[in-house]
Amino acid sequence: MAVPDEIEQGVRNLLLNCAKAQAGDRILLVGEEGDRVYFDPAICEAVAQIAERHDMVPEVVMAAPVADASHFPRVVHDAMLRADRTIFFSRLGDQVRFNLPGDQAKAVMTYTLDLGYLAAPFASADFGVMKRVHDALLGLILKARTYRLTGACGTDLTSEMATGRDQAVAEFALELFPVMIFPPVICHNMNGTLAIQHFVTSSSTRAYEDSTLVIDHPVHVRVENSRMVDFEGPADLVARLKAQLERAAALTGGDPFRINSWHTGINPNTYFKGDPYADLERWGTVAYGSPRYTHMHVAGNDPGDAALHLMDMTISFDDEIVWEKGRFVFLDKPEIQGMMDASQRALLNASVLHSIGI
Repeated sequence: MAVPDEIEQGVRNLLLNCAKAQAGDRILLVGEEGDRVYFDPAICEAVAQIAERHDMVPEVVMAAPVADASHFPRVVHDAMLRADRTIFFSRLGDQVRFNLPGDQAKAVMTYTLDLGYLAAPFASADFGVMKRVHDALLGLILKARTYRLTGACGTDLTSEMATGRDQAVAEFALELFPVMIFPPVICHNMNGTLAIQHFVTSSSTRAYEDSTLVIDHPVHVRVENSRMVDFEGPADLVARLKAQLERAAALTGGDPFRINSWHTGINPNTYFKGDPYADLERWGTVAYGSPRYTHMHVAGNDPGDAALHLMDMTISFDDEIVWEKGRFVFLDKPEIQGMMDASQRALLNASVLHSIGI
């Protein structure tokens, strides 16, 4: 296949800046196969060709997504043992993002669903710059004592930060490309009102039937000590919502009404074209990187197997606003803009915000 010239910068950003691959490295590219792929299988061949131009040795392995990490395909596992770097263009990477098995090759989970994403600023904005922004944000979060999430939807939640990094955030087991998010903040004595609307999906850790539930009327929930304790809304919808949470929690045997953790997107170049409701799980695979989008992992043992979705939130840590009505205003701080050259400042600021379809 002919490789489009416009993806070269995005692929170089992935291979060199993110994966830190070098000439001679064996690069495993894991793609999806099956009836309902989220990632265009053509990506692997295109990236393989560019890897060869940089004197790397690519290997492409296609595998169908599985139910959860315990069913991780042997063919992928064995290929990872042969590789110096592994790059997932597959939901398989998401399923092991908290528990990558064994002493494996340095692994990257990508969210470039097709070649268009690789050609866009979504993937071509400098990974190193975005990583420095991520690290500065994480430093702010870990120093905070409290935080608050509010929105026009009616959500108003306050919480404490747990002491110690291991108790405060849930670390990822592999690198994400592009930089999309920070490690989820583990809920610690969260209280207030949570508005659940739009839909409920899985948290992408495990796949299960009927994992999405459309919410056609807001449900307001009282939260006490990080637990949903009282639901207000149409009785039939509340019953279906509770049943969905109970079914998700049954996968691990945990509390169906526990709010485990949350995070908000930090990549202002995230976009999604098309109808999100055509496949909400596929939409969420990329849309969660948008600063407009806050999602909470709930229902069951960490990280939980359902996700609640909040849009256009204002979020502050120790009274410092970091997101304002869905805009990542942290990017506009002078010390953050000072990390970038002019070309990156044009891509990474609070005024950049693309449509994600909702």
